[in-house]
Amino acid sequence: MTTLDPAAPPADDVDLVLRHVSRRFPEHFARALLPPGSAVASAAWLDTQVTARQRRLDRALDVRTRAGERRLLHAEWQLRFEADLPFRVYEYHALLAFALHDEWQASRAAGAAPGGGEAPPPIESSVVLLSGREEPWPEWGQYATSPPDAPFSGVRFRIDAVYQRRVAELEARGSPLWMIFAPLAIDATPARMAEVVEALRRQSSPRDFDELAVALTVLADADGRGRPGLQQAIMAHLPKELVMQNWIYKQGLAKGIEQGIERGIESGIEKGRAQLLERLFERRLGRPLGESERGTLARRLAALGADRLGDLALELSAEGLTAWLSDPHAR
Repeated sequence: MTTLDPAAPPADDVDLVLRHVSRRFPEHFARALLPPGSAVASAAWLDTQVTARQRRLDRALDVRTRAGERRLLHAEWQLRFEADLPFRVYEYHALLAFALHDEWQASRAAGAAPGGGEAPPPIESSVVLLSGREEPWPEWGQYATSPPDAPFSGVRFRIDAVYQRRVAELEARGSPLWMIFAPLAIDATPARMAEVVEALRRQSSPRDFDELAVALTVLADADGRGRPGLQQAIMAHLPKELVMQNWIYKQGLAKGIEQGIERGIESGIEKGRAQLLERLFERRLGRPLGESERGTLARRLAALGADRLGDLALELSAEGLTAWLSDPHAR
């Protein structure tokens, strides 16, 4: 068994960009996770109100097909298949089922809907692999809690190793979203990447193209096969200012870390984080921050942390960010 050695960007970079684009394009994300031939009527990221479960339960898509079927699609993207991954999928799957059952029971007890409301939907888990071994993965993985000689109990999950697909296979999914994984495909070449950029431009609105092009560039940096020229071919077909914005996150963070090392104190890292968050907010708002807004951002960075502020910057609209900055009680 041969394993690729991923010379990838920090996992946080990849996770950040994938969380962002998947939240912007939930129906496109769901389309490739549903059985072939399924038509998506609606798809939205689940927002469970259960607070007793102290885990993140925000990685599940609530999907309805045009045939009226409802299911939850729990998706994980991973740079590689780690030994504890099957258990983590099982754990999340179970926690999600518990949370949904709690909400259903609370709804029934409150008489919120005749007949106790809609029962919790089935859950399907998928793992999207970005790098790893060359040997083909099976279609399904599992975590078993039952003995080998007993009927199966546990969780089975789909394995979608996008890095083992060809560019044409990703194109056949019929969604610009899944084309961002083209730099990881087994037949990715610089010439092919130029074609992918132009295809994305044709199929997307200008704003969507910007989002997808940045994701395409970041994922080209995650190619574990060490193939030269993929990222450069993509960047050559993008506006200069978009490419520069793409590197603000990594350059700002690297600068902050470098300052922290040189000074021997944590303040360098914190300063770098504050600067890159200010730039990210300004990029999303489409304008410079005011002095009072900078002060608000600095206070909330200290109180809420960089992860929370980064999520808000990527998930809220410009109007929502403006309201969040002006609300003294916002969290």
